[in-house]
Amino acid sequence: MSGRRSSAPDRTRARLLDLWSGDEAFGRPLGCVATSFTFNAEFFEEQCLARFLSIQSNPNETAKAYLIEREEKLAQSFACVLVDSTHTDANRSLRWHMLPVRLPGGGILHAKLTLLMWEKFIRVLIGSANLTEPAYRRNQEVMAVLEFGPKDNAAPELLRECIGFLHRVRGYAPGIDRTDSGPQAALVDFLSSVEQRARSLPPADRDDSECVLIPLVPRGDTVIQQLNARWVGTRPDQAWVLSPFFDEEVRASETANAFAALLTTRGERGLSFAGPGRTLPDGTVQIDAPAALKQSSHPSLQHTFSIVDQRIEIEGKQEDRPLHAKSIWLERDDRALYMLGSSNFTAAGLGLHPRHNIELNIAYIIRDRRSRFGRLCALSWPQENELDNIEDVQFLGGSPDSADNLEAPPLPAAFGLALFWLDKHGARLELEIGAGAPPFFEISSKEYGPLIDDRGWANSGSPNAVVLPWDTKRPPSSLDVRWHDDAKREWSALWVVNVADASALPPPDELGSLSLAELIEILTSARPLHEVVLRILQRREKQKQPGAASEVDPHKRVDTSQFLLRRMRRVAQALEGMRERMQQPMSSLDALRWRLRGPIGPFALAKRLAAEDPEGAAFMIAEVAATLRSVVWRPLGTLDKHAIGLEVSEITRSLQELAQQAAAPPSLAAYVAASFEELLS
Repeated sequence: MSGRRSSAPDRTRARLLDLWSGDEAFGRPLGCVATSFTFNAEFFEEQCLARFLSIQSNPNETAKAYLIEREEKLAQSFACVLVDSTHTDANRSLRWHMLPVRLPGGGILHAKLTLLMWEKFIRVLIGSANLTEPAYRRNQEVMAVLEFGPKDNAAPELLRECIGFLHRVRGYAPGIDRTDSGPQAALVDFLSSVEQRARSLPPADRDDSECVLIPLVPRGDTVIQQLNARWVGTRPDQAWVLSPFFDEEVRASETANAFAALLTTRGERGLSFAGPGRTLPDGTVQIDAPAALKQSSHPSLQHTFSIVDQRIEIEGKQEDRPLHAKSIWLERDDRALYMLGSSNFTAAGLGLHPRHNIELNIAYIIRDRRSRFGRLCALSWPQENELDNIEDVQFLGGSPDSADNLEAPPLPAAFGLALFWLDKHGARLELEIGAGAPPFFEISSKEYGPLIDDRGWANSGSPNAVVLPWDTKRPPSSLDVRWHDDAKREWSALWVVNVADASALPPPDELGSLSLAELIEILTSARPLHEVVLRILQRREKQKQPGAASEVDPHKRVDTSQFLLRRMRRVAQALEGMRERMQQPMSSLDALRWRLRGPIGPFALAKRLAAEDPEGAAFMIAEVAATLRSVVWRPLGTLDKHAIGLEVSEITRSLQELAQQAAAPPSLAAYVAASFEELLS
């Protein structure tokens, strides 16, 4: 394998988390969507999303500042994760969506795709790493990076294929038929904006390689079929497989034989397997692979083996680095095909099992493996130690990576979309329960305890959608479901809750209790929102402390903030700050609605004016509406000015109602009425 091998000192390693960060030239982050098998919501939120959104606060050091900054930035950027239904996480911010994916015939969502979009740049990550801390911080993983910008971008068709793949995956998540609200509608809108951007990208420059996606989806071609179709010319005579997981004995042999059909049938052929392994203190060598792989399907086909050491030296220190990368390398003469991604060398991972997984890989068709790019691809293969005498090696067996290996069943498909609503009809949960629900089940929450069970559902007529009032201020991010299967065994699983309209979510307490003076302070400050609010909170705490010093300067003890002229000046400055915030680019209706109705938007300002300055509220609220009318909007993606106009008209009518409720002399009331009539005409 001399053409592909590279020495350890030549290898380069990268911090995967750095790939979530953008450059200043990329512009504002607009949204991201990712798929994962195993998943950790806290890691995703505090490490991945924090880098993508450029969150500066540390949740472990300044928790309140972090919550405020996260609230503001997530409210203006889309985020969604599609997770295998067996690995959903209970606690998360409802500002981002989680969609559980369940394949009806079995199999798991095993693909690892991340799509990050900024104003002027798109980055796609395809590889082996799940959205967990071990994957991003400890494991040996492999990842391809596709970048799409004004120039030097990857082929735009790859981006469109990634969008198509995400549409296929979301088809196995609940709520696929909800096009008006909820996570699926928001995801469709985001993917449409990415597709719109893809249509405007320049073509990629052709070089000494070609890049193609190798997806594995239900009713699609197997990975082996796709590799065979992508190889051009005489079949390869050498193949190398890197996988941390293999099937157990008989199935492993069948998988290897099916894969060997990719190779030429003439002359000497070689198939090498690299997997996790170790050398024990007594010199015994072990490899985590089944012994059945030692037997090849033909005398002219030689099987060889290598182990990837999982304790490696990094910056002079020995560290444990479990192997989780998956790759395939095909070669003949100077030509090569290098595939990397999520597919283990298993029947479920390659599409040979009737209940195979959803996978995503990327293949580089290398016309000259000695070229610079060919050598770079070789460098991504981990250091391996060839096993010369396999008779003395202990083969410890395989470990399947499919739904057959699950310890507990996923949430039954009858439990569909769980949505939290907060609108003029109040707060409520809407739970989709299908006709195939288990004969016994109970749904509960940490906040309320039991919510509904099979008897209550049946007594209400077994509706497709159960609506339950929700009285507490904070909605749940998940529910607990217990049920019995046909064998009377009891199981439990999480039921993920999403929001119908993220812009309607209540703000954190720190943002929901701002006074008029504090709101004006925020709007007139050039500092980031979380810094100003944190300063306000610290001032509040200081004022609460016993023995706090009182002001002795007689001039400073006079509260001139209520003097009419100064008050008008401060409100005018706040309106200008509000206008600047409104004019920042945005890409979704949720972001627009948060700016209009959020805790530092025009409606919040108008309500504080009505509550704290009733005498001048009518006039001031009319000025808020007039300022809103003068905003120069900067929509991005699929958000258009017509949709913005409808939202602005709606908020203007809400401001009109507030102004009409405020007491005012007849002449002022007439002026305010005329102002709103003109604004709404």
